[in-house]
Amino acid sequence: MIAAALDLGSNTLRLLVASVEADDYRDLARCLATPRLGRGLRPGELLAPEAKEAAREHAGAFVARARELGAQRIALAATQACRLALDGPDFVASLGSDLGLDEAMIIGGEEEAALSRAGVLSRLQGDSAGALMADVGGGSTEIASLDGSWSQSLPLGAVSLSEAHLSGDPPSPAELAALRDAVAEGLRGLQGHEATRLVATAGTAATVGALLLGMKVYEPGRVNNLGAGLNELDEQLSRLSALPLSQRRQVPGLEPERADIILAGMAILKGLLLVLRLNQMTVMDAGLLEGILLKLAAA
Repeated sequence: MIAAALDLGSNTLRLLVASVEADDYRDLARCLATPRLGRGLRPGELLAPEAKEAAREHAGAFVARARELGAQRIALAATQACRLALDGPDFVASLGSDLGLDEAMIIGGEEEAALSRAGVLSRLQGDSAGALMADVGGGSTEIASLDGSWSQSLPLGAVSLSEAHLSGDPPSPAELAALRDAVAEGLRGLQGHEATRLVATAGTAATVGALLLGMKVYEPGRVNNLGAGLNELDEQLSRLSALPLSQRRQVPGLEPERADIILAGMAILKGLLLVLRLNQMTVMDAGLLEGILLKLAAA
């Protein structure tokens, strides 16, 4: 069958249309927009009207594209921004109704981790025993063991940390130190946790892969299963943090719309490697979006 999944996060809205057979799938189309629903959002507040309008506009275009390609089922899953916002549930319900979706839901942190794990495992190579998965989003980071025995959602996100700590252009040494401290504090609960491998998925991780490969045109297949060392990550973080935003937006492999939040996202990945005492991570493009797709197709 042909199915389509939309992942509505704190930073991006993503679409995957694919032909699905059993537990495998073949991409037909991918689309990405950056409505940034989580910008400036605090628990219990309302989503910004301009962000909602951008998300609605892009979602409509994405659904139209999916139907052009013959999608028989279409689902949308929203994450941290809609979990936090007072009007998140109504907004997601209205998208589902107005666009005629088969499913439109806000998923909790544990379900987000489970779906991300399923998506990662659909393309992961090598041994997953003892491995941890990290999904760094705009408003939260999901951590889960790849055997499904444990998961945790942490309030560390690339958008929220950027807004809290990085106002300089480029950020000052003091701001970068505050960011490192905030990440270390947020990951304190993982101290002593053992992992044989860190598998990193979602936009920040995929961007690290694209940066290391110097991609001018993004190719998900080349990013999946790429090894990224702690030293390589640290070098990229140091290089980008020294650049003003206007120059960061010109770096090959870095989406211009992600340039203002990439430092915080990379700081989270670096913090995870440090707290887990690992020297390398495996980068994956596959994750939550693919997990949503597989769940929809199996329903």
